[in-house]
Formats: sequence, C-alpha cells, structure tokens
Amino acid sequence: SITCGIAAARFWLLLGPHFATAFSSSAASSLSLPSRSYPWRSDSLRRRSPLVVSFSAPSAAPAGRNRSFRLMSSSSAMNDTRGPPTKWSDILTATAGNQNQWRDHANNLFPPLTSSSHKGSHGRVAIFGGSEKYTGAPYYAARSALYCGVDLATVFCANEAAVPIKCYSPELMVQGVYSVEEFDRLAKEEEGLLKELEECKQNNNVITHEMNEVELAATMEKLEHSQEKQNLLIQSELKNDDKMEVLVERLAKMKQLEEKLQTLRERQGISVKSTVDVITSMIPTLHALCIGPGLGRHPLVFKAAEVVIQRAMESNLFLVLDADALFMLSLKDYRRLLGQLLAYEYCVMTPNLMEMRRLDSAISEGTNGGKIAEGHRNIIVRKGNEDRISQNGMAMQCTEEGGMKRSGGIGDVLAGTISAFVAWSAISAKASEDGV
Repeated sequence: SITCGIAAARFWLLLGPHFATAFSSSAASSLSLPSRSYPWRSDSLRRRSPLVVSFSAPSAAPAGRNRSFRLMSSSSAMNDTRGPPTKWSDILTATAGNQNQWRDHANNLFPPLTSSSHKGSHGRVAIFGGSEKYTGAPYYAARSALYCGVDLATVFCANEAAVPIKCYSPELMVQGVYSVEEFDRLAKEEEGLLKELEECKQNNNVITHEMNEVELAATMEKLEHSQEKQNLLIQSELKNDDKMEVLVERLAKMKQLEEKLQTLRERQGISVKSTVDVITSMIPTLHALCIGPGLGRHPLVFKAAEVVIQRAMESNLFLVLDADALFMLSLKDYRRLLGQLLAYEYCVMTPNLMEMRRLDSAISEGTNGGKIAEGHRNIIVRKGNEDRISQNGMAMQCTEEGGMKRSGGIGDVLAGTISAFVAWSAISAKASEDGV
C-alpha cells in the first residue's frame, strides 16, 4: 500500500507547478505527513465534510528539505464564526498555528490503514475513456488516482487503445469494451441510409407538388366545356398516372430504407449495450467512476456513456466528469441528462473555460437565457486563471498564480486525483452508515 509520504511526494512531482499552490512558508503552517501509515488515525471513522486538498512545496527548497503538502478544508467545523471560508487566505487564517486541527483534518481525509485491510479497502476507481487517438489521457487519470493512494484503478477503453495503455503501466487494469472499427462502420452505414432516405423524401415532395398543381389545373379546366381543353386534361391525367407510378415505387423504396435503418439501429443498440454491460457490471465494486479523459466524440460512445451515467446515478456512485464527457453534455440530445447531473450531489464536473461556456450555453438554450446557477447540488471545479469550486451556493476560489505552461494531460491528472478523494469520501460515508 502506498504510504502517505510517498504518495504526497509522487503526487507533487506529477502535478508540477500548475497545481502546486505557491504559499510562502510564512503564510501558513504546513503538515509534513510521516513516511509510514497514519499513526494518528486510531479513532473510528466519522462522516466528514467536503475537503479540498492543495499540494505545495517551496519553489526552491534547499537540498535535503522534505517536501510537504497542506490540507485546506471547507468544513464549517473550523473555528471561524463568520461561516464557511470562500478564499484560501480565509482558511489559512482560520487554521494558522493550530497543528492539532491540521491533524484532525488529515485524520478525516484518508481511510484507516489496519491489519484487516484488504486489496481495494482504500479505493477502487475506474476511468471510462481512451480511444484510438487518445491513449495518454486515461493513463494519466488512472495513474494519478494510484499515486494518491487508491488500491485499484481500472481503465475501460476502446479495444484499439487497450494494448498501448497496458504498455504504459503494469499497475493498471485495462479492458477494451468496444471496437472503434465496428462503431465507425455502424455510424457510416447509418449516415448513408439517412442521406439516401432524405433524397427520396425530397424527390417525392417534388412529384407530389407537381401532381397537386395538375389537379388544381384539372379542376379549373372542368369548369369549361371546350373540347380542346378536355383533350389537354386527358393528356395531363395520363402524365399524372405516370408520376403516380414513380411515386409508388419511391414510397416502396423509402419503406425499405426505413426498415434497413431500424435493423441497423437495433444492431447499434446491441453493440452499445455490450459496452454498457461490461462497465456497469463493475459498478457494485467501485467507489468512484471518472468519465471523459480521452473518451473521444463518437456518437455511439456518447450513447454508451449516457446509459453508464444513468446506471451510476441509480446506484448512487460517485462520478467525476471531465473533457469529452462535458462536451457530450453540451449537445442538444443530452440536455436532460445535464439537468439531472446538476442535481446529483455525488457528481463532480471539472470544466475548463471553453467547456464551461458550452455548458452555460446549453443551459441558456434550455431555460431562455439562464446559466448554471450557484445553487447546483453537484460540485463544479471551474479551471482557469482563477480556479473556482462551487456547490449548493457555496464557492471557494483560488487566485494563487500557478505554472505558466499549460501542457496536455494536466486536466486528466486533476480528474484522477479528484476521483481518488471522492472514492475515499464514499468509503467514509459507507463506514458511517455501517456504524464503524
């Protein structure tokens, strides 16, 4: 099992300067966790308030100095009568100089290490992501969760991505749950049928429109008894009969296309269900599920992700949604699901600036100008120049300057790290329910 000290050191090295909070040593006291288990954690688990953890270290630490990390809590149990803190400086002021309070917060943060612990006792996390093009993102997310200290991390991905991800790390359990080649073939076949069906409809509309004009002209002609006009009318009726035959043929073709389309969608449903069944069969064993890193934007993958999310909510599983999962929720077909997730308290969304704009736009179109309100029940971590964490009207903001370089994969590291902490929250909540 990864000890706190090693996990903290590895995690800080992995995150780098972007997520390292640059507090000076004089601004706040820090807690250096020991390199062996949690000696202070001898009491029973208690239900804990939401915690925010910030890892930091001096920017130029002298040789031999141990790096440390600081725990920042939004708990109202702090000795701050002004209510929950909304800035990091408020937290530091409320807890400065009180090492016992730091110890109490750390005590509530990690599951206990005991002789009765088994593999999985300290967190089982899964990542649903990883496509033919994107194999690094799910690796970063899953490996970050392991570096934080969870016991087991599984990656559900495309078959084409499974071997590369397995080669990245022997610690990860990797399972291919769908074939990109098969999904592409099904999607292209549907696209071709829809295009052909649309062309048939347009051609039929033209014929129907011409026939209506002829019928109208025929009605007008019948009002006059000119023999010449009657002859013209007969000719028009013959032409109309020819068009009717063409229309009947095209209607029959449309029916065939619709039947083919229905059969194809049934095949798509079987493929999507196969993907969903593999992932959801693991839900009872998981503490947290992260969806999005490297997921890609294939429409059939989105359909599978939608069902997986719904099953997870039915099981009250903790969810972390990032990257392409957030893009999916901004689409018109998934507006209802977005509304459900905003009301689901066990969901953490981690949008960057562009992803947040898309989500706001989606809500705006659905509510005539509204935006994601601060009263949402889920947790939203808005990444940007100033990071903002909000839930149920409460917001915390970090204005500390981070690293200037925005390398790919940093958001995936954050998603995996958050997955670890919400997994521990699930473990703690379950222990409280069981009276441990």
